[in-house]
Amino acid sequence: MTTRLDISILPPHPQRAGYDRALTAGSIADDFQRRLEPTRFNPAYFTALTGRIEQALAAAPGNHELRYQLACLLLQNNATLPAVERAAALLDGCTHPSSRRLADLAGGIQQRAAARPATPRQVRRVNWSLHNRCPMACRGCYNAFVDQQVTPDQALAIVDKLATHGVTDLVIAGGDPLLWEPVYDVVDHAVDSGIQVALDTTGYTLTAAKLTRLSRLASLRLPLDGTTPAIQRAFRRSKDPDLTTALTESLDLCDATGYDKVRVHTVASRANLHDLAGIADNILPRPSVKQWVIFQWWDRRATDALRDAMHIDADAIHEQITKIKTRYPDTEILLAEAATREFLNWMVLSSGQVVTFASGPDEEFIIGNLLTDTLEEIAHHPVLDYEAMARGVPVTPASL
Repeated sequence: MTTRLDISILPPHPQRAGYDRALTAGSIADDFQRRLEPTRFNPAYFTALTGRIEQALAAAPGNHELRYQLACLLLQNNATLPAVERAAALLDGCTHPSSRRLADLAGGIQQRAAARPATPRQVRRVNWSLHNRCPMACRGCYNAFVDQQVTPDQALAIVDKLATHGVTDLVIAGGDPLLWEPVYDVVDHAVDSGIQVALDTTGYTLTAAKLTRLSRLASLRLPLDGTTPAIQRAFRRSKDPDLTTALTESLDLCDATGYDKVRVHTVASRANLHDLAGIADNILPRPSVKQWVIFQWWDRRATDALRDAMHIDADAIHEQITKIKTRYPDTEILLAEAATREFLNWMVLSSGQVVTFASGPDEEFIIGNLLTDTLEEIAHHPVLDYEAMARGVPVTPASL
């Protein structure tokens, strides 16, 4: 394999469409729009900002902007049912342009809470963004990056909590977890605890030695989004001018070493829809590849211009997949549609903070922290949607 560039960054939180750089720094409006940045996306920041908005709203109770902002924070910061109810009341009659969408979310949370059994549900599948550094920057990236990183000992303690609760499937992702050396101990500890583990990596730094250390995984997930550098770069970008070769070399390595537990991830967009057949011909004949998952590009943080450049309807992707399946009938090919991904994940961040997210650019909900809370406590959080969580693709491909 060719020498890889030394690239390891904490991706900045993509600023939402309509981000207003003219707002006064330190104002409530500016601090509110910046609340999801990596240094700010935490309960302490949310709590302090909530207090400021409460005071401002007490002085100006008819301010609908403040009502919307307070409702957001109440829902996003470890919401209790009373907090959800108050948020719904604040949104009732609110004229803020996004209030209707947020009111619908609050109503859905109330409905789920009313139908939920009194005892906490058991969480079977957990996604963990274990490391907050990445060698790539994807267009429209929706990961909730934070700047804190758990220690190796804390990571092992989190695995113990997962196993004790009864988690059976764990997806370790990032950023790129292969940029964090302790990841191998975390994988081994989870497998020793009876958990099936999958690992999402960019594959950019993959080596034969790393594959050996990852031999106990249920599946290894590697990306490929195009057959040429230009098509690849339309979505997944880095300082490497030929990312396609780098990613293809990782697949070649798996073939050469007999590592046969690979699942390829492709993000389908307007930029590569025409190239899906070519990607299929690159990956599906490989002995290492057991599953291909195609994700419809998700526009939850996209500007209008980016959405116009990237969005593609799911029906168009289905049409291409149907054609490909006639040529590769024995390969498991799955499509993850954007419409089915709302509230899908139980996501643990690199700090131990647990979040879930909806489809809107600002809709990321803190629901606990595995450094301080039990899984049973977090599992009873009213925001969680267990029906959506059950739609996740299994950790282990059906062919294994």
